[in-house]
Formats: sequence, C-alpha cells, structure tokens
Amino acid sequence: MPGFFISTHSGTLSTDLPIHTIETARSHRFRLEVLEPFGVGQNGILLYLEKCTRPTPEIDEVVIYNGQDEIYRPGKNRWLPIEFTFYERLNSGGTTDDAAEKIYKWWGETMINLQESSLNQTSDFYKRAELTMLNGLNETVWKYYLYDCWPAKVTPSDLAYSDSEIARISVTLRYNKAEEKPS
Repeated sequence: MPGFFISTHSGTLSTDLPIHTIETARSHRFRLEVLEPFGVGQNGILLYLEKCTRPTPEIDEVVIYNGQDEIYRPGKNRWLPIEFTFYERLNSGGTTDDAAEKIYKWWGETMINLQESSLNQTSDFYKRAELTMLNGLNETVWKYYLYDCWPAKVTPSDLAYSDSEIARISVTLRYNKAEEKPS
C-alpha cells in the first residue's frame, strides 16, 4: 500500500526509491481552527477532525444561444458547504469538552436568538477559520482559509442504551469564500 514507509537519507527524501515508499497525503489528518474568539476572555475553537470534506468551488454554467449553436460560459461561483465530524470528548469532571460546547453556543446562541426566534447580527456569528491538512509528522500539507463561516447544522450522534460507539458531532459549515494554499 502506498504511504506506509517514509524513507529518508541525510534528512532529505531519497529520489531513487520506488514511489510506493513515499508518504502520501492522508484524508484523516485534518485540523479546524476558528480564529476569532466567542466572547470576552474566550478563545476560538481548535478541533482535530475524524473526517472532513474540502472546500469545493462550484461555477454556474451560462448558456448563450447563437442560431443553432450553444455557447457555454462560466457564470457565478459559490462554495459548497464543508461537512466535518469530530469526537465528542469528556473533561476530567465528566462534562463535555470546550470545543463541543463552543460549537453548540455558536450555533444555538450566537447565531440564533431562540427566545425571540430571530437571527442575530451577522457580525456576531461570522467567523474566520483555517482548515489544515497534516502529514504524519503533524506538518501542514494544505491550508484552507475560510471567510465568514457559520454553522448551518449541528448534529450530535444518536443515543442508544445498547450502543458503545464513540459519540460524534457532525457539523455543516457554510462560508462565503475560501482560499487554498499549499504549505
């Protein structure tokens, strides 16, 4: 299988090795960091994700008719939402961890005023975030800068008395713009 062996010679990658001995990018090494604080004296969020989709642009297709011909041009673009899942952890006191609590607060309090059934100001819930793909040495491979993020949907895992699986939280994150940069 590709990526199981990292071979180095004098600290640099040896070029005379077969391609299957070089480390490959892995889809399970993602980190999401919400850069802006969630209130006075609070930090952002740092999550190591179980799984995540990458930011993907989508471009509308404009069709121009010229006699019997159809001419296709690019139109408006949009960014598809990111779906990510992380493990819900417990603190030493048995309460949910800080990241899960902040995600729920971001979605349920900062964005929506549940008592008045109204949206708060966008300046309150729009946040900047970084989605980072890591290699096996915890170094950055790709970094995505996400602008004007907000959680469109937060879904905790189902509860069942007979189930012993790890509790997960899935989040659909919307954003207005993304920038992708290799390390």
